[in-house]
Amino acid sequence: MINVVFLLLIFFMLTSTTTRQSKKVELPIAKTAEKNSKEFLVMTIDKNGSLELDGKAVTFEALPTHLEKKVSEKKNTVISIHADKGIEFELFGKVIELAKQAGAEDFMLATRNDKPDKGS
Repeated sequence: MINVVFLLLIFFMLTSTTTRQSKKVELPIAKTAEKNSKEFLVMTIDKNGSLELDGKAVTFEALPTHLEKKVSEKKNTVISIHADKGIEFELFGKVIELAKQAGAEDFMLATRNDKPDKGS
């Protein structure tokens, strides 16, 4: 459990800092540029604790099986967690733990920015 807390702490520290580009530049086009090889798997946790995996309802009991199947099908899968702000932290930790048991290694917590970007 402490690993999950530490992982979340690092995640928030890394994602909370943003860099702003001071000058507008037009980036060159590279014909050899590689696309992002990461696959995103969206997991939604609503305020009642109900789960959805890529838009399909799933129970906590069935979650590891579904995740294991999805993660094995797509290597480099990032689990994007869209959790309601009112859920209990223990529920969030349980979901992370189940996902890790299913073989998931990369997680991303979706957040919303209420303040408009002043640079654009």
